[in-house]
Amino acid sequence: MSDVICGIDLGTTNSCLALLRDGRPEPVIIEEGSAIVPSIVSFDDSTGQIIVGRKALNRFAAFPHHTVRSIKRLMGKETSVKLGERSYSPEQISSFILSYLATAGAVVIGSEIRRVVITVPAYFNEAQRRATIKAGELAGLEVIRIINEPTAASLLYENFEDEDSGEEGDSSCILVYDLGGGTFDVSILEVKGEIKEVLASCGDSALGGDDFDERLIAFLIRHIREKYGHDFSDDLDRALHSRLKAVAEQTKITLSDAPYARISEVAVTVVNGEPVNLDLEISRREYEEMIADLVEQTMEKVGEALREAHLESDDIGRIILVGGSTRTPLVLERLEQLFQRTVSFSVDPDLCVALGASIQHGLITGESVGHILIDVTAHSLGVKTNDSHDPETGDADYFSRIIRRNTAIPVRKAEVYYTNYDNQDLVQVEVFQGESDSCRENSLIGAFPYPLKPAPSGSSVVAEFAYDKEGLIHITLEQKGYDNRKEVTLDTRTTQVTERNDAAAEGKITNYMVSKGRKLAQQSNAPEKMRDELSTLLDEYVAALESGDDEELIDSLEERLLELMDEIEEAVSGE
Repeated sequence: MSDVICGIDLGTTNSCLALLRDGRPEPVIIEEGSAIVPSIVSFDDSTGQIIVGRKALNRFAAFPHHTVRSIKRLMGKETSVKLGERSYSPEQISSFILSYLATAGAVVIGSEIRRVVITVPAYFNEAQRRATIKAGELAGLEVIRIINEPTAASLLYENFEDEDSGEEGDSSCILVYDLGGGTFDVSILEVKGEIKEVLASCGDSALGGDDFDERLIAFLIRHIREKYGHDFSDDLDRALHSRLKAVAEQTKITLSDAPYARISEVAVTVVNGEPVNLDLEISRREYEEMIADLVEQTMEKVGEALREAHLESDDIGRIILVGGSTRTPLVLERLEQLFQRTVSFSVDPDLCVALGASIQHGLITGESVGHILIDVTAHSLGVKTNDSHDPETGDADYFSRIIRRNTAIPVRKAEVYYTNYDNQDLVQVEVFQGESDSCRENSLIGAFPYPLKPAPSGSSVVAEFAYDKEGLIHITLEQKGYDNRKEVTLDTRTTQVTERNDAAAEGKITNYMVSKGRKLAQQSNAPEKMRDELSTLLDEYVAALESGDDEELIDSLEERLLELMDEIEEAVSGE
């Protein structure tokens, strides 16, 4: 392969290298099967070597005074940072990251990397841009172009084959919401053919996922104080902070996809000669309460950008999400409230800027850029809940999304739901796909019963969806705190349901339903008409099961049985 030009996203928390191969942008897999390289630099006293990336991250907790992270926040400033006893400028630290990307990337692609396009935040001033160019030169690279991160992202999405996204309006205006590890910026671009004009750009160079981490660190410090009686607020040393930082980062990542995160860490520090252990659970709801004001600050910047561009929210044709912190569900929720539409990302938000930078290389050299094909979910996937009711029938009809439309697959997401009344013993799980908030307007792709153990009203049930490229949805249900777990697979192509839980095998489910139905049919305080219908349905259901000739009839009777039993329970509990 001849000399290539690569795109580099030099990020606050992570960096990425990408190249254009046969007209298509590709991330370069550098470390442990990932293109994402932590923007961390460490100095090893024993060898005198500079260490970059994941190895530096692994050293952070043990050697905090020899390790530097988030250097991007200092770019363009007349300052220095220390790695052990040595002092370096921000440009030098950044050059170590760039050099590592180019060297490791060259090994992977089989060609020396000498020329690069580097991305920077749109709000970077001239000093910060010059510092970025200098970092590239110190790394022995020719920086042929500095490109704004939102422009790079828009280049990628412009070439993304996404004909059925349903998100683009008629407007040529694009809003790029970029929430990274250390910085936030929002830009509005108007695209007219090959011309991209930035109408407005606002940001905060000291707001990002790092600040989310600090809120979690403060929470952990409060937990230690309450449990061990020692307050670290005023004397939090760098070693403890780095250990808690690692815990906070992992917790944040977990809560992006799951409603709960378990924190279990041994000996994070020592108090009065005794090790301090962390063993607790935190919910997404608690976490989002901690960071709500930070997310709101980003929304204020979005409003500011709209005002500067003299636009209303419905003037935006497309919303592009950039940066790993955009995975936070609260961010999506607030953007959807602001723009009154579904917001999702089809491309990994950690990669799209670097991929866009590689497209910029193609534009510079005149290389043709083809459409980008990425497997995404064609429709949102979720379950029916009783958050709202059908106005005509009064039935529960709300579609609760778990996996959003246009999410890159494979993907795994989870949400938490709550029981309706004390000792609720069954829930009929109905899985839908579609975009309406009403299940009646979406497509039912499968339904199955999930027996519950006796528990108070409002008990948690976690539903996890894992969606693969074969169109299979692997569903795991767990009644928290009651050792009650069930696994089911749905095939979106055939609506076939496969259960994988011995405790809830088909025969036991059937016996359970019939037994429960007989008890409900004898409830004296239930409406007589409903009890009579239930008795008749049970007889027909048992007879259909015994004959086993008509699967459609069995399914139809079972569905009506579950509905009627729920109606009777609601009628009885409502008295």
